[in-house]
Amino acid sequence: MPSTEEAALPLLTFPADIIVLQCLLGFTLGSMVGMHLAQNYDIPNLAEKPEEIKKDLDAKKKSPSS
Repeated sequence: MPSTEEAALPLLTFPADIIVLQCLLGFTLGSMVGMHLAQNYDIPNLAEKPEEIKKDLDAKKKSPSS
């Protein structure tokens, strides 16, 4: 029969168990934050940015210098 001290040991006694738990909690929390950000904030279309920059540069080149 185990003594009261052995019965009172926590379930997570190994450092590897704690590391795995931290990884799972971090992944879960990070995923939830990422989903929240993706749903609630407008992310700019980065594919259009180089085209806009190119148009701006062309407009500056074509403008007459005074």
